[in-house]
Amino acid sequence: MSDIKIFVTHTPNRDTMRVNNSLFYNVIAGSDFQTKEVPEGVYQDNQGDNISSLNKSYCELTTQYWAWKNMQADYYGFCHYRRFFSFSEKKIKETSWGTIEYDFLDQKAMDELALHEKAVQDYIEKYDFLIAKCVPTSDMNAKSVYEHYKKAPELHIEDAELFLKIIDEKYSYLSETARELFEGHTFYPCNMFIAKKELFEDYSKILFDVLEEFEKRADMSEYSREGYRTTGHLGERLAGIYYMYLKKQGKYRLGELQIALIHNADAETEVTQATDGDVVPVVLAANQKYVPILYTCAQSIVEHTSHDRKYEIYVFHTDINADSQKMFTDRLNRANVRFIFVNVSSRVAGYVLQAKQHITTETFYRFLILDILKVYPKVVYLDCDMIICHDVAELYDTDMGNSLIAGALDPDFAGQCNMKNSEMRQYCKNTLGLENPFVYFQAGVLVFNVTEMSKVVTVDKLLEMSDTGIYRFSDQDILNVVCKDRVTYLDMKWNMIFDCDHFRWQKVIKYAPYYILDDYENARKDPYIIHYAGFLKPWMKPDEDFGYVFWDMARKTPYYEQILSGMQHQGGGQNVTVDTVIEARAFKRTRKLLMKIFPQGSGIRRTLGKMYWRIFG
Repeated sequence: MSDIKIFVTHTPNRDTMRVNNSLFYNVIAGSDFQTKEVPEGVYQDNQGDNISSLNKSYCELTTQYWAWKNMQADYYGFCHYRRFFSFSEKKIKETSWGTIEYDFLDQKAMDELALHEKAVQDYIEKYDFLIAKCVPTSDMNAKSVYEHYKKAPELHIEDAELFLKIIDEKYSYLSETARELFEGHTFYPCNMFIAKKELFEDYSKILFDVLEEFEKRADMSEYSREGYRTTGHLGERLAGIYYMYLKKQGKYRLGELQIALIHNADAETEVTQATDGDVVPVVLAANQKYVPILYTCAQSIVEHTSHDRKYEIYVFHTDINADSQKMFTDRLNRANVRFIFVNVSSRVAGYVLQAKQHITTETFYRFLILDILKVYPKVVYLDCDMIICHDVAELYDTDMGNSLIAGALDPDFAGQCNMKNSEMRQYCKNTLGLENPFVYFQAGVLVFNVTEMSKVVTVDKLLEMSDTGIYRFSDQDILNVVCKDRVTYLDMKWNMIFDCDHFRWQKVIKYAPYYILDDYENARKDPYIIHYAGFLKPWMKPDEDFGYVFWDMARKTPYYEQILSGMQHQGGGQNVTVDTVIEARAFKRTRKLLMKIFPQGSGIRRTLGKMYWRIFG
């Protein structure tokens, strides 16, 4: 069996995905510029004989040089962290750009590309040299490789001419082929190839000799950043030249491989072990648009932490950018508080998460706690439309016994269910299977008993339930179904839902059983967590219930001005416009009028009520 090593180049200081295959060797190209801790099992191209310091001009070729000088193999291959070969015996459908494209390198993609050890080994051993499939220059709006290079806005055609001149001087037997490539209509992209040892060593000797000479003669001192990568661009052309030269020899087993482009190549954050036995793990979930509100919530958590406890606050997301993440880690991290951003894109791909009304799909991310944070016995989950007024460590310390979850009763849901002829009560019984609607909990503040819940349900099952679309209140309904009869009930102080639009308390919650109403009104006197659940928020309408608490906290954040601007233009970044808010309030006024006209218990009134709560929650 041949010793095959395929080197996957990674960018410095980016944590990108790594293929689980013993034939693939992950290498940081330009490790001289790596400032972050190197992930376990990743090689650095600045060890031994290397040119890592030249990465800004040589690009991924610094990995090839390192492998040539320091690694032994029968076959050497090169690809990128987001571009892989397909080793499938079948041709896979390509985009108009000539690549196979995937959102993630998940199991389905791995199978389609045949990226498993035996398939890769068997395929490669049939060849002497494999290269990325050629691309017609017509697909790149050029008549030839030369014209394509000349039209590139940050490259300089005189460099290509110098490159050809050096080949003429040093390797004249390649001159004819070099000009055929530049004058031809096919281009071999990405510096991706796999070669037997003797061919790899021959090609590497030529490549680095030519490029070294080029850098001696060329003046790139005033080039742009992309222009300074000229050496790497020319190396890409030389790979095609060498492949075409081998074809002319007629004695080698040659082949071209399809390329797969992976759009989301960031590595998944995986918690392998709890860093401290006394850590309080907390999960928030949000998207980029909601960052100002998320930060305000996070600020309130940090302000109410205890110095003798440690907190790890995980933010589940799919699109929060690096600058926003840095704002959290730079400003909110403390000696005992750490923010960790977890991109969950690949974990939720393939599911049609059916959020309703003002609820976003991020609400379903709490399900992922069972997988991502399985090292913790318990985890606190918090919605981010909240202000925290008490130490969440006390919430985490809740004695749950063998309960699956801890949450507070939902007084809004209880009020809806206790109205005369309540359609919601029938939904609770028939769809949720809850005979007693007054045990229904609100899912904005939860303590997950990860150990116990993992025994009875999987993340896949929870996401499959969400796919059905039958649940009005999304993940909240699903958790009430799954955790039925195994709930520890929290004091409502831990999840005091505000009086949305100054309507909910006296028009809905007042219908709840007296003991639930009593608990709610007591919670309002000294709330530990204020939950702005509903279609209106203080950052959309400042005089909302407990709005002053939100604004007191928002003023302490770097997003204060952005939140003010958002209130005027985009509903605080929640994708709810001012027009939507005006329409909602108009609907509420209309509802009041109609309720006076149609008596309680009438069929029309029930229909109107059903419409209202489906639209506005």
